[in-house]
Amino acid sequence: MVPRHPDLFRLVGVPGPDASGDAFLELTSWDDRLAKSAIELRADREADVVGIRPRPNFTVKLPKGFYLKKEMREWVRDWLELPYVSPYADTFGLHPASPEAEKRLIGVLHEVLSLSVERRMAVPIIGKFCDEFRLSNAFSNAFTRHPGIFYVSLKGGIKTVILREAYDENGELVDRDPMIELKERFVAIMDEGHKKYLEELRRRNEMLQKERANAIHRGAKVDTNIEEGDMEGSEEDEVYDYAQVESEGREPL
Repeated sequence: MVPRHPDLFRLVGVPGPDASGDAFLELTSWDDRLAKSAIELRADREADVVGIRPRPNFTVKLPKGFYLKKEMREWVRDWLELPYVSPYADTFGLHPASPEAEKRLIGVLHEVLSLSVERRMAVPIIGKFCDEFRLSNAFSNAFTRHPGIFYVSLKGGIKTVILREAYDENGELVDRDPMIELKERFVAIMDEGHKKYLEELRRRNEMLQKERANAIHRGAKVDTNIEEGDMEGSEEDEVYDYAQVESEGREPL
């Protein structure tokens, strides 16, 4: 895709034969019209409906039964009153410990999750982009400082952060991406194929067991016939020997 769009992208560095080289994907041009976060786009949509553009801000959605102390509620209120800092804005001059830097940090994390298909992402994966997003090594602490915006799950032993506003009370995505429908259909097809494979494997195993049982039964029958034939042959030999002894005029033993 990159060679087909040289006006948008370019590779910097050496990718290597197995993508293990030192290469980066870089924009060749910047379009300010596209540099709008999900929060800013939501404010634009509301302005189209009501005619007045609200101030872009985060949606705080605390779970049922979750209680914040008075000091924490006041801190969240004052923090939300601060101007929104776009994750695409140049914030090089912000002090790392300032409330504005915290606002910018939450904006970046919110935007990253908004760009994902399921509005969630493993925290270690986000950590791989600390340099690109200008995140501190302790960026994951922001998830616990803002429980009304993010939810952290430890399911499967993987620390995953989820965007709260993207899910309803039943844990379902409010705005489902079309890619999720394709993914679910693909998984359903794979499951159906796997079930058919297991059923065919079970049928073949049953047939193999029946063939083995029949072979064992036939083998036992053949052995019995051989033993009976040996016994008849022995009796005939004894009769023949007795007649031969009488014809020779010898007394049988």
